[in-house]
Formats: sequence, C-alpha cells, structure tokens
Amino acid sequence: MSKKSLFLGGITLIGLIIGIVTRHCAVWTLGALAVGYVFTFWLPRAWSAWQHRQQRKE
Repeated sequence: MSKKSLFLGGITLIGLIIGIVTRHCAVWTLGALAVGYVFTFWLPRAWSAWQHRQQRKE
C-alpha cells in the first residue's frame, strides 16, 4: 500500500506545484488528486477484472 500512497502523493505534489505557478492551487491540486486516485486505485482493479473476464471466455 505504501507504493500507492507515494504515487498518489507525488501526483498531488506535482499538481500543487503547477497550481502555485499558475495561481490556481486548489484546482490543480484537487485535479491531480483525482487523476492520481483513478490511476492508483480504479485502473488496476478494472484491468484485473477485464483480464479475469477474458480468461473466463477462453
């Protein structure tokens, strides 16, 4: 779980830095947090479910 937390925190930190530069801190930070959450938790679960369905078809 620590790798997922580090990845999510890193993406959020990148969003914060971009937000500070563009002066839209909240928008970029929350946007990066949302994108990081999708990449960290939803896509791996969806990928494993898709692979499981493909194996059941064979």
